Order: sequence, then structure tokens, then C-alpha cells
Amino acid sequence: MSHFTTSPSELAYQRSTSVVVSVPVSHCRMNLMTRPALENPFVATLRGGQRHYENSALADYFKANQPVTVGDLLGISDSPIAADPAMAAVMPWWGMTPEERLQQVAVETPQGFLGKEAIKLGAHWGKDYGWQYFGPVSDGVAQQEFKRQWAVYHSIRNKGYKPDSYKHIHGEFLIAEQDWVWVNLGGKHRFNALVASGEEQVVVSSRGKYGAHFVYRSDANIWPNVMNGNYTLEEALQVFDRILAG
Repeated sequence: MSHFTTSPSELAYQRSTSVVVSVPVSHCRMNLMTRPALENPFVATLRGGQRHYENSALADYFKANQPVTVGDLLGISDSPIAADPAMAAVMPWWGMTPEERLQQVAVETPQGFLGKEAIKLGAHWGKDYGWQYFGPVSDGVAQQEFKRQWAVYHSIRNKGYKPDSYKHIHGEFLIAEQDWVWVNLGGKHRFNALVASGEEQVVVSSRGKYGAHFVYRSDANIWPNVMNGNYTLEEALQVFDRILAG
């Protein structure tokens, strides 16, 4: 396992092909929605012992958060990406365009966009829509995510967390001088379960899933989706700062 003393920036200079490190939950963020880990609706549902979806924090979250565009999702308006469908959202520092992202994660159905992962888990093209990050979602997709999260939580509570690799929970570090956060990109249900179980530190990995492992605010002018014009520099920094602040 890797270690750092002051900032995860130190990890970028260690002789390692991958980074596995323990980070405080207080420095962790939810992907796309910018929320701190403890404010994640999946975590709130587990911590509240809410066993029925209809009365859960997750249901309330899906009802209250239904962005149509990337602009609605990220609170931006001047960047060209703001008009794209919400599921096409990419971060300014990712090496992926909105078009590539939408093709990667969703299919268009008569009901709207449907996450490809949801289809793999049993969602139906003809009647379901949505995905795990925000609403609107069909009841089928919502129940699927609700049950999936509870199943992972019970497995960890009953058997302990003994992964064959600590790289399953992966993400990226955002760094602004001495301030930093880690954003959870993969292994989200496991991560949520560990946070809901009361862990104050979680072992995670840093992986360049969409680009750099370590994203520096000072590099904003060379972030891929700033350079290609999808984001204005000002709004790219606004998104970064919002995630950092939590």
C-alpha cells in the first residue's frame, strides 16, 4: 500500500504502476453530483436502515434530482457542453468527449436514456429508463439499484470486506495546492457500504479511468475538455471548486 504525509501529490512521484492508499472518508466525493461521501443518498439509505425503497433517502434523491442537461447537472450555462444530455456529462479534465461518454454509458429508448449497466443487470429496453447517478429513473431501475446496494452492504457486514484486490474501489484525486479530495468512479456500491458501516478511512485506488490519476487545478488551461472548447476555463474551474468544497 502507498502512503503520503501531506498531499496525495506525493503519490504521483512514487515508483509504482498503481496507487492503493487509505483516505479519510471526509475527503471523498460522489462522482458527477459533487456530494461528500456521507451525503451520498445510497449511504444515507443504508445508515437509516431504510428497507423499503418508496420511503428511502434514495427515492427522495431520485425525485429531487432530475437534470435534463449537463448544465442542469453541473450548474453551468456558458460552456457548449451545457446543452448536452445530462448522461453525456464529462468532467473538464477527462480525456473523453460528451458524445463518447453517452455512447459508452447509455442507449436511447422510447422512455428516454437508459444506462447500459442497468441493462446488464436486467433492466428492460422497452419500459425502463435512467441510471444510478440521478433521476429520473423508472421504478425497475430504482428498485434494481436499491436492492443491489443493500445486497453489497449485507455481504460486507456478514462476511467482512476481504477483496481479492483493493483496486476495485477506484477513482481520481483532485488537488489544489494542499487541499485535495478523492472522487469515487468505480466500486461505488462497495465504497458506499464501507462508509455506511462507519469506516472513517477507506482503502481505495487511484486509476486513470478517464484520464489523469491526479488532477491539478493549476493545470486547468490544459484539461482536455477545456482545450477542445467543451468547457470555458471559468466554468471548468467552477466545477472543480464545487467538488473540492463538497
